[in-house]
Amino acid sequence: MSDIRVSTSAYQQSLIRQIATNQSTVVDLSKQLASRRKVTLPEDDPIVMARTMRRTTEKRELLQFNTNNILAENLIKSSELKLSEMRALGDLAIAIGESTDAQASATERESAWGRLNDLVNQALDLANAKAEDNYLFAGTDFAQDPYRIDDNVIPDLSDDSVVYEGSPTDPSDPNFEEAEYYVGSNTKIAPRLSPQYNEDIQNYIQHILDLRNAFGGPTYDDVAVKTAIADIETSDDRLVVATTDLALKQLRLETAKKADTALFNQLDGSIAGEVGIDLAEVAVRLNQAQLGYEAALSSSSRILQVSLLDYI
Repeated sequence: MSDIRVSTSAYQQSLIRQIATNQSTVVDLSKQLASRRKVTLPEDDPIVMARTMRRTTEKRELLQFNTNNILAENLIKSSELKLSEMRALGDLAIAIGESTDAQASATERESAWGRLNDLVNQALDLANAKAEDNYLFAGTDFAQDPYRIDDNVIPDLSDDSVVYEGSPTDPSDPNFEEAEYYVGSNTKIAPRLSPQYNEDIQNYIQHILDLRNAFGGPTYDDVAVKTAIADIETSDDRLVVATTDLALKQLRLETAKKADTALFNQLDGSIAGEVGIDLAEVAVRLNQAQLGYEAALSSSSRILQVSLLDYI
């Protein structure tokens, strides 16, 4: 009798443990199906979770780089647009200068002066344009408008000059600097126009101003007009070079973005492979586990009801 009692007790304990195991399997598979992850807590698989956390951190860094990339792209495109509009003003100035010759009346010359003066003011507005609440063409000095007209000689406007008050434009200057930041995991650029080209903007506006001044005297100055037109054309070439500088930065942005997008997708795939699940497979396993659990409960309910009298 004693031997049967011990054997029955051990069998019952084994059965209960098996039911608990089946129940745990059902619960685990249900969690996986709900979360679509096979690892949700560090204790589930410490090594996998450590790798996942490291890759997740890398993904966050890539997302920040992508945000920086977008901001840099906005700055570059804004700068390109302003330079394009500025060059268009120069084309208009040349057209005015070439269409108003020595045969023009005083009224026509006065009208030309007024239109050229408007172009100078528009060019100044473009040169002092902002993006992200900072000047586009001031280098790293955002304290004041980088460009202004020095008109100390009043009322003689013929001596007006364009003044640049941004950060140094000479790369050899010890105070020369460019504001750089990371736009990709391995790419760091200064998204604004390189400061050495800011002086070219100053000269460009100055030549439009010179053309205006050529129409401001009592007589038509044919030499001054032709010189100013030639200077505008020469300065326009420099603005083309400045635009190319921005285009090269744009290319670096796109290259960095492609590389980081590929890396982000790779990390995403690695994380999914480590902690993700095959929905169909888990659903089948869960169904099998539930059937096994229900069968174990059903059979155990009958077995555990066996009385000691059945052994007498």
